[in-house]
Amino acid sequence: MHEKRKALFVDRDGTLNYDAGYTHKLSDLKIYDDIIPVLKDFYDKNYLIIVLTNQSGIGRGYYTVEEMQSFNQELAKMLMKYGIKIEDFFYCPHLPDQGCKCRKPETGMIEEAAKKYNIDIKNSVVIGDSEKADGKMAEKLGIKFIKVHGYD
Repeated sequence: MHEKRKALFVDRDGTLNYDAGYTHKLSDLKIYDDIIPVLKDFYDKNYLIIVLTNQSGIGRGYYTVEEMQSFNQELAKMLMKYGIKIEDFFYCPHLPDQGCKCRKPETGMIEEAAKKYNIDIKNSVVIGDSEKADGKMAEKLGIKFIKVHGYD
């Protein structure tokens, strides 16, 4: 049995990169400078870096899964230049009123990541810009939440 790993669950828009509103265009991709040392610190302490992102723009038809994926790939490539590897991206394409189990503050994306990567949820950390979405999700699982760039 492999030892469980710790993860840093990171929100994308508004936490890693500036939120342009339904952010998906590569031209809108700009990483917050202040998030890089935080990610690097966790990465150097052997945390898996996993991005969890609500992407209702897909469900609304504003952009495709492929467009989101190329945005994510470019984001991951930019972070690699700082020696930070994004292990994976998990996303929720659903609208807020669809009642899915993956849209934050629901815990579905963390549970899926935990299964896939054998993650020790209790010793993992959530970082995000939204108390309502990211903070509430962390609270439901009883794990630490770090708020950055917040708006609520």
